[in-house]
Amino acid sequence: MAMDGDDHSAFESVGGMGPADDFTVFLSRPIKASRIRVVSGSDSGDDALNGAALEVSSDGTTFKAAAKFDEKGVAEAKIGRSPIVALRIKDGGTSVTKLVLREISVISKTKVSHVLRGPGRPFSDLSQAPDLADWDARATKQMESFWANTEAMLYSDNFVPPNKVNIVYRTGPRVTPVAATGGGQMEVNSAYVRKHADDTGLTVHEVTHVIQSNTGEPGWLVEATADYVRWVKFEPQNFTYRIDPEKSDMRQAYRPGAVFLGWCELNYDSKLVNKLHNAGRLHQYSDALFLKYTGKDLVTLGKEFLAAYKADPAHIITPPLPAGMAPRPLPEVKEGTSVPADINGIFSIIAFADDGKPISESGGFDGEGSTYSATLLGSSPTIKGVRFKLGVSGKPNAVPSKGQSVALSGQHKSLWLLAGAAEGSQNGQEVVVTYTDGSTDKFVQNFSDWFEPESFPGEVRAVRMPYRNLSNGAKDPRQFNVYAYGFPLAAKTVKSVTLPNNEYVRVLAVSLAD
Repeated sequence: MAMDGDDHSAFESVGGMGPADDFTVFLSRPIKASRIRVVSGSDSGDDALNGAALEVSSDGTTFKAAAKFDEKGVAEAKIGRSPIVALRIKDGGTSVTKLVLREISVISKTKVSHVLRGPGRPFSDLSQAPDLADWDARATKQMESFWANTEAMLYSDNFVPPNKVNIVYRTGPRVTPVAATGGGQMEVNSAYVRKHADDTGLTVHEVTHVIQSNTGEPGWLVEATADYVRWVKFEPQNFTYRIDPEKSDMRQAYRPGAVFLGWCELNYDSKLVNKLHNAGRLHQYSDALFLKYTGKDLVTLGKEFLAAYKADPAHIITPPLPAGMAPRPLPEVKEGTSVPADINGIFSIIAFADDGKPISESGGFDGEGSTYSATLLGSSPTIKGVRFKLGVSGKPNAVPSKGQSVALSGQHKSLWLLAGAAEGSQNGQEVVVTYTDGSTDKFVQNFSDWFEPESFPGEVRAVRMPYRNLSNGAKDPRQFNVYAYGFPLAAKTVKSVTLPNNEYVRVLAVSLAD
C-alpha cells in the first residue's frame, strides 16, 4: 500500500514508532535512482513524520542520512551516482500514534515492478561484541527458519506482525541478564552468551515477543507463550520443565507456564494458545477464557495438571506416539530416475493460478478462492531429486482426496506425493500402495496445513511461497507451503496407489522414483 502509486491508500502500523523502530525497503538488486520521495501521515495531516529521517544504503547494512521529513510529513532526497539497494525511515523523536506511509516513490530508470512483504529476519549490531559473530550467525539461521512458524501459531485476522527486529549485543551493569525485546529492538547480554554458547534458542523466545506485538495478555501468559513457542514447538528435545509441584496456581511465566499451555492443548483444545493470544491482541483477555475453551477453570485445570505431572512427569506433554508420528526418513532418490504419474483425469479443483488472476470464491485450494502462485511453483518442480509434473495453471490441477485410485506401473524404490492440507493439518491419513501380486503396503501420513508447517515424519517443505493469491487476484503476503511426501516401496511391481479418504488433503502430483 505504501508503494502502489496512490497517495490516498496507505500503510498503517498498529502502534507508533519508537527510537529503535524503522521501516525498511530492500530492493532485489542495486539500482541508480535520481530521487526518492516519501509522503507520510493521513489525508488530514495526522501522524506526519515531522523530523524523522529518510536513509539509504548501498549494501543493505550501512545506512546514511538522505533527507529529513518536513512539517507536512514529506521527505524528498536527491540521490547521487552510487546505486542503492535499500532505504529506511527512522523515527526522529516525533510523537505519532501510528506510522502512516501514503507513498514511497523511487524515481529511477529501473522500474520497481512489484512489492512483497519480506520474510522475517533480524539485523544484528555486533560492534560491541565482534567475537560473537558465529553465535549470531547460528541464532539468525534459527530465527529466520522458525519466524513463519511462529507467525502461523499466533496468527490473527487483519493483523500483519512485524517481520524485522534489530539486535544489539551489550555488556554492563544496566544490561538485561539474558535478553529482552521491546520497541523493535532485541538486547542480548554478551557476557551471558559467552558463558552459554549453545543457548541460541533464546532468540526464538525473543522473536515471539516481536510477533506478539503489544499484546493485552497478562505478563505471565506473554512469557509462557514465548517459552511455549521455543520449548514445546521449536526445541522440545532440549526442554526441561522446572515445575514446582507445590504451586497449584499455574499462572506462571516461562517454562512452567509453557508446559501447562502445552498440556492444555494436548488434552483440551489444540488451538488454545492461538485463541488466548488473539483475545489478548484485541485486549479482550480474561482468565474465564480457559473455562470457555476447555470447559474447566484455571484452578481446576491447575490441580489436574499437577496431578498428571506427579503421576508421570516425563510424559506430561508427550503422549503415546500416533501412527502418523512414527519416525520415517524420506527415501533416497537418484537424480534422473523420476517417473511422473498421470493424474490429469481426476483433477477437479484449481490449486494454483497465475498471479493476478481472479478465481471463484467457492474454488481454489482452500475452497474460498485462494491459490498457490503458479509463478513461484513452476510447471515441473524437482524436490529431493524427484521430478513432479503439474497440471495447467488456472484450470483444474489438483485432487481433493476421496479415496481415488491412481494407476501406476513398473518396479521402483519410492512413491512421492506433492500435496498439502486445507482447514488445518490432516492427521492419520492412509495411503495404500497395491502391487501386481495383490499385496499392499499401508502408510499412515500426517499432512501439514498449507499455512502452518508441522514437519511431520515423511514430509518435507517442497516450496516456500512468500504469498498466496486471493480470489480477487490480490496477494496475501504471508508464507504458504507445498509439501512433498515420500514412501518406500517393496521390490515388487506396483499397480496403483489409493489416496486418503479426506477431501482436505489436496494432491497436486504423484511420482515414482529409484
